[in-house]
Amino acid sequence: MPAAKGNSMTTAPGMKYETRSVKTVRGMEARTRAKVEKEGWEFVSQTQGTVRSELNFRRQKPETPWKLIGIGGGLLAVLIIGLLIVNALGGGERSSNSAVALPSPASSQIAPTEAITPSAEPAPAAPVITTITVDELLDKLNSTRMGGIKTGDQFRLTGELFMSELWRTGATGEFTVMLKAQGGAQDLSVFVEKSDAAGWRDGTKVQMIVEAGEATINGETTGGWLRALSVETIP
Repeated sequence: MPAAKGNSMTTAPGMKYETRSVKTVRGMEARTRAKVEKEGWEFVSQTQGTVRSELNFRRQKPETPWKLIGIGGGLLAVLIIGLLIVNALGGGERSSNSAVALPSPASSQIAPTEAITPSAEPAPAAPVITTITVDELLDKLNSTRMGGIKTGDQFRLTGELFMSELWRTGATGEFTVMLKAQGGAQDLSVFVEKSDAAGWRDGTKVQMIVEAGEATINGETTGGWLRALSVETIP
C-alpha cells in the first residue's frame, strides 16, 4: 500500500475551502505541485502509487458580500419610500390616469458576487503499457526497421535474471541488472533500485514494468535506456 504524504496545516474556525485533486506520473510530482500552487492552491497531501501519484490541494472559498447586498437593499427601500411620499404629495396635481413608475427591485438590487469555481485541470491520460517479451523488446531497441521505441514508452515483461557478476552502479549513476535474452546469447539491461535487487541472483524470475528514457554519461545524453517502474519477483 503506497504511503500518503501531506503537509501539517491548521484550519481557522468557520473557514470554508474548496478542494482539488490532480493525478500525475511518478517523478513529475514536484513540477505538477508547483504549477497548481502558482494558481493559488494550497498543497494538502500526496498519495503515491506504483506508476502514478495523486496530489490533493485546497483553497479558501470567496465570501459572499452580504454587507454590500444589505446596503443595496437599504438604498432601494429608501428610494421606494421617497417616491411614494412624492407621489402622495403631488397626487392632486396629477391626472388620475398617470402612474409613477417604480424601479423594479430585481433590476435595482445589487447582485451578489458568485463564487467562481475553477474548472478542474484534466488528469493526465494514463500511459499505455504494452505487454512484450524480453526478446521482442531487445529487437525494438536494436532495430529501427521494427519501429524502435520512444522516450516515455512503457512495457510489461517477464524475464529471468542472469550475469549477476556484472550488476553494478555504472557511469550513469544508476544500478543495472541484466535479463536473459535469446536463450542467453544476449542480455537486456535495466536500471533498478539497488535495494530492490537485494536477494536477487542468477535464475531469479521477475515481472517488470519498464519505461524507455534517457541517461547521461560524461556529459552526453542518449536515449534507449530502460528503467524499472515496478518489479515483482515470481516464485
